[in-house]
Amino acid sequence: MSSASKILIFSGFLLIFFGTYLFLDRYSSRKLEFQDLKISKTVSSKIIPVRIIISALKIDSGIYPAKIDNGKWEATQNGISYLSSSPVPGSKGNAILYGHNFPNLLGNLNKIKPADIIEVVMNTGERKKFKVEFTHIVTPSQTHILSQTTDSRITLYTCTGFLDSKRFVAIAKLLK
Repeated sequence: MSSASKILIFSGFLLIFFGTYLFLDRYSSRKLEFQDLKISKTVSSKIIPVRIIISALKIDSGIYPAKIDNGKWEATQNGISYLSSSPVPGSKGNAILYGHNFPNLLGNLNKIKPADIIEVVMNTGERKKFKVEFTHIVTPSQTHILSQTTDSRITLYTCTGFLDSKRFVAIAKLLK
């Protein structure tokens, strides 16, 4: 066997290994996590968000309650996750919503612009509208973006960057 054949076979194995790693990494719920985030307060409410609509991006998706369990964030591939230990969207504070950057979920979130409207539908049928104030790309260690606030806002985010190493964040405030 020639050295060129050995190099090609070795390269093939490396590509298969790397491709498998990327595939498994892509579907890991850990990708959405922010490092070192501590949210200790549990918010209990009978009113919860059930749907998010962003008309400008043609996003209309279900929202599912999620929590941080043993330092790991729950995430769903069926829709957008609502961190149930954060305030209910529309109440005082920073409600945290997150989802994978899959084309059928938040894959287009990086196209959202300030002044775009995000509508959150509650399980009571009530609709809350939020206006995007700004967007930002942060690292997983920049958890300040998820800190609680004195206004009524939502923080919607997904992964972005090389190998999903960063977070694309959209901050939207409640319209009255």
